[in-house]
Amino acid sequence: MTRRRLEKETEKLIELFHNYLTMNKGLSEETASEHAERIRFFAFHYLIGYEGKSLLEVTGYDIEDYLGNWYIRKVLNSGNSDVRPALIAFKKFFKFLHENGKISKEQLEDILSACEDPQKYIRRFETYFELDPESETWDEDFERWFMGQEEEIEVNYEQPFEVNEEITGAFSEDDLKSSTASVLNDFQTFLNYISANNGMKLTAASSFIGRKHVFALNEAMSSPEELKSTANQPDSRTIHLFYNVSMTLDLFVVSAKNTLTVTPRIDIFKMLSPKEQFVVLFDAMWNETSWEKFLQPNSGGRPEWAQARRWDMAYLFSRCESGETYLFKEQLKEAGMELENTEDELEGYWMMAEFILSVFVE
Repeated sequence: MTRRRLEKETEKLIELFHNYLTMNKGLSEETASEHAERIRFFAFHYLIGYEGKSLLEVTGYDIEDYLGNWYIRKVLNSGNSDVRPALIAFKKFFKFLHENGKISKEQLEDILSACEDPQKYIRRFETYFELDPESETWDEDFERWFMGQEEEIEVNYEQPFEVNEEITGAFSEDDLKSSTASVLNDFQTFLNYISANNGMKLTAASSFIGRKHVFALNEAMSSPEELKSTANQPDSRTIHLFYNVSMTLDLFVVSAKNTLTVTPRIDIFKMLSPKEQFVVLFDAMWNETSWEKFLQPNSGGRPEWAQARRWDMAYLFSRCESGETYLFKEQLKEAGMELENTEDELEGYWMMAEFILSVFVE
């Protein structure tokens, strides 16, 4: 079959799929178009452009290679949030083909088997972006990743927390007691809510906390944010930060069924003293979690650069006296000039400093 004919038949199948979703399944035009577009991208860029095969020839291996390898390396700005929407589209499309006698039951089962575990593909994204191009072992590390031989990280959920000594020595129990910051109480409230709703279903696209729970959590905070009725998890700075820090600390995990499951580490965390809890929480935010995760998806800026230079930001914070009021952006500019930062660098600092202050300082 010529490429032109293959492309024509592919487009016809996708059009039939789109009509099936809207007319037979009652999906909105927007949702149906999103599913169809994901199949179109897979078909034209990967199957036809890379493999030279049709949608009717797809196997489970094609799904695994596409989402676990090709898509990660070849698609600009790809991310692990793309995994679940793609798998949903695949399931709907190939079930549609089977219902219409286009593929066999065995072929469908093979494809659906490859779609069962989104965490497998999410982990592939994470391990790929953890590779260091500057490392002397880059070639060997990439080959291991490419061959699927990267080491599986086994988490010991019974392991005690390491309490950062440097942060511990920076303030006293009395400092914490006299502080008006409510971040620790809010984080404890967050964990109690998650524990009470253990097994909650997460959003299909990004595995985030659902809107109903986001609003309930926001109302439980000491200073609720003003959220629009259409708000999602990333729209709440506090909830979004708590979610990502909790993932860093392994307080809960996302299951293969896309539910939030608490681990024994929540109880271990609760056994720490208030000061130890604050140190562990701050350390996870300041040192262990990628700051890019705290921002809205595709929000721009350079959070990873700001994090690499976070000690400059610490210098700024150290200039501020407790209980005093500051024009923070002016203080940032003044400190930045002393450190010979450019205007662009200061903007990068400001975005992250404002975010951190909005959650950790009251």
